[in-house]
Amino acid sequence: MMTEDKNGKREKYTSKLDEAKPYPITVLIDKGSASASEILAAALQESGGYPLVGETTFGKGTVQTTRDFHDGSNIKLTIAKWLTPKGNWVHQQGGTKGIKPDVKVPLPAYMHVTPFHVEKPLGRDQNSTEIKSMQTILDALGYNPGRQDGYFDERTEQSLKMFQKTKGLPQTGKLDQTTAEAVQAAFIDFVSDPKNDVQLQVAVELLKKKAK
Repeated sequence: MMTEDKNGKREKYTSKLDEAKPYPITVLIDKGSASASEILAAALQESGGYPLVGETTFGKGTVQTTRDFHDGSNIKLTIAKWLTPKGNWVHQQGGTKGIKPDVKVPLPAYMHVTPFHVEKPLGRDQNSTEIKSMQTILDALGYNPGRQDGYFDERTEQSLKMFQKTKGLPQTGKLDQTTAEAVQAAFIDFVSDPKNDVQLQVAVELLKKKAK
């Protein structure tokens, strides 16, 4: 990598390794890859020629330092840009820069679902972000709710009843906190299985081809 100060002076940083690793390498990136992870991805892509799989990264190309004060507060100061081995600045300014993957593999919608809590049971003809998250998860788990817009219709109800039956829960067709916890626990098991990581599976296939 390189850094560039406000006067345009550049400094290079290189690996001390003399040889490439004796095995193929593929790098996974997504929209949340930023700063240090972008530096690593750019170094492997531009210096090592290793392919990147996933989505365009966040785009944070600044070098910062922190100054602490006696009252416990601190301030972050931007002191330089960091550049890729080829001198590219990935920082986003009013648009999207970042590092582009060699093989584009978007993350499925369910990978953006965040944990949710249900205070009161939710059911037919209601609309909420919790219902939308539940629908997205049920769809990923194969229960086919039919929609993922947060509106609780008859098909969503039937899908939820099927899930409740599978998990040995009362088949109320309503999203209460117990059901919500079961849905999220099943989802964690689902995304923890490497077989369901789309980007990882593409990267593995790429590695297999390179290993032949």
